[in-house]
Amino acid sequence: MNESNDRNRMYEELRRRAVAEFGEARAVELESFLRAAAEQVSDVDRADVHPDLEPLH
Repeated sequence: MNESNDRNRMYEELRRRAVAEFGEARAVELESFLRAAAEQVSDVDRADVHPDLEPLH
């Protein structure tokens, strides 16, 4: 359930930003993209990295 909450919070933040930047109508049009982006960010946040791997930056 925590995973779902994180994803929902990320979606709400992305949607809030979309409304502020583009307006409510455009945010509605972008809903599927915003949900996909929230899921992808959540996946990256949860990804495990082997401790022997160095950062790539």
